[in-house]
Amino acid sequence: MIKKLQRKFIFITISSLFIVLLIVVGTINAINIIQTENKTNELINIILDHDGVLPRDFKGPKIKPKDDFNKMDSPFRFEYSKETPFQTRYFSIKFFDNGDTVIDIKNIASIDYLEASDLAELVINSGKTSGYKGIYKFKISEKDGYKLLVFLDCRKDILVIRDFAIVSIFVGILFLILVLILLSILSKRAIKPFIESMEKQKRFITDAGHEIKTPLAIISANTEVIEMYNGENEWTQSIRNQVNRLSELIKSLLSLAKMDENDFNLEMEEFSCGDVVCNLVDNFDALFNNKNLDLQKNIDSRLKMVGNRNDFYNLISILLDNSVKYTPDGGKIEIFFGKKDNKVEFSILNTCEEFLQGDLRYLFDRFYRLDNSRSREGGGYGIGLSIAESIVKAHKGKITAIGKGNEVCFRFLLPQNLDKRK
Repeated sequence: MIKKLQRKFIFITISSLFIVLLIVVGTINAINIIQTENKTNELINIILDHDGVLPRDFKGPKIKPKDDFNKMDSPFRFEYSKETPFQTRYFSIKFFDNGDTVIDIKNIASIDYLEASDLAELVINSGKTSGYKGIYKFKISEKDGYKLLVFLDCRKDILVIRDFAIVSIFVGILFLILVLILLSILSKRAIKPFIESMEKQKRFITDAGHEIKTPLAIISANTEVIEMYNGENEWTQSIRNQVNRLSELIKSLLSLAKMDENDFNLEMEEFSCGDVVCNLVDNFDALFNNKNLDLQKNIDSRLKMVGNRNDFYNLISILLDNSVKYTPDGGKIEIFFGKKDNKVEFSILNTCEEFLQGDLRYLFDRFYRLDNSRSREGGGYGIGLSIAESIVKAHKGKITAIGKGNEVCFRFLLPQNLDKRK
């Protein structure tokens, strides 16, 4: 229980940090991409405005008087310097209306006339006026008597974006690993108050259960003495009923406390689980008949498994009792027990007065009761299904409750573990 709580604490913390880091790293990389895109857009526009070349005496983009002052100091604004024409790699192609073509590649060394011509042909055929071709950003501008196509080499910018993304992701992963290590070391201290509270609760339940057993035994013995002298009557019978109810409650609470223990180990043995189910269903026949229930059953009595026989008996008994208790008179109960892969499958479907739909996992919460008044009449405390869930988990199985309108179906799968037989 404590290890499960510790793992859950670590998982929630790491998941929260992962989401925050994902947002932060994603935002930083998005800003980097936007900044780079703004820079390349301004550069290619300057080249287009100056007939395919970067001027050496250019003073930078003009800021209109109406522009916000903050825009001039924006970190996304491209700063043009005297070194910019020497640092920028680009080439241009002019397509004149008379059919002539002029290719200028003096500002780039990694491409020749043929390659430049091929790239230009690809762009013209694509019908696009701007975009990317590999590592080159291109844009077409209509001039007086010709079209100007400019290609800007964005190799460095692409590498910077890629390297920045790799580094930021690596740092984020490293940070998560470090946090995970710290959480693994310190998580016990973080959940220590909760663990202490749970231990006190379990100790109280165990101590109180044993303390209450003594007065209950005395009350039961005194009732027997009264009946010996005065005979049985409705009052002594009521006392017996209440003593039995309290005894069952204490037994259930002690069972839950025992299953919560970290060192709780099941005594496993091979047994005929099919026979257990058949016998229990037969034992409930009287209850089925008293409520005129339509019972449909499909049980494979030959099935065997390795597990705790007593716990399996209690598990089936709890689910049968729960179904009988909440099925209205004249209702229907369908029971199935068979094999699925290397697991045993048990399901019990019953009609109910409540309208239930979808996943009903909250029914397994301790002390939860769907209908308080009916539960009191039937002697329920909202513990049975919690015990059933604990038994299934102790056997490494899975239990579910699904609502289907006016029907509810409880289903569990348990590993047969026949390969672990002694």
